[in-house]
Amino acid sequence: MKNEKIWKIAGIVLGALGAALLLLILVLKIMGKDVTPLTYPIVAVVILFLICDEIARSIRRRREKEEAAERQPDEPETTLPKDAFEFRTEQEEPKP
Repeated sequence: MKNEKIWKIAGIVLGALGAALLLLILVLKIMGKDVTPLTYPIVAVVILFLICDEIARSIRRRREKEEAAERQPDEPETTLPKDAFEFRTEQEEPKP
């Protein structure tokens, strides 16, 4: 489960397979054939695609979080000055 690239490739393959199934359904529907039996494979392919995509994203998020944790002690956190968010109201402004 550590290899993000494998999950991305699996997602691409499943996406291509899903697109091919959709084209097959379209062609069969135009020809007047029954496409009901093809709904189960297309649903299965979409579910598997979503699972692969989510696993790849979770691996990437975990890797980015670890990289950020490693970098954080080296880089000081930048903060804005406290007076950056203090605004004068009309009542506080001096009148000439």
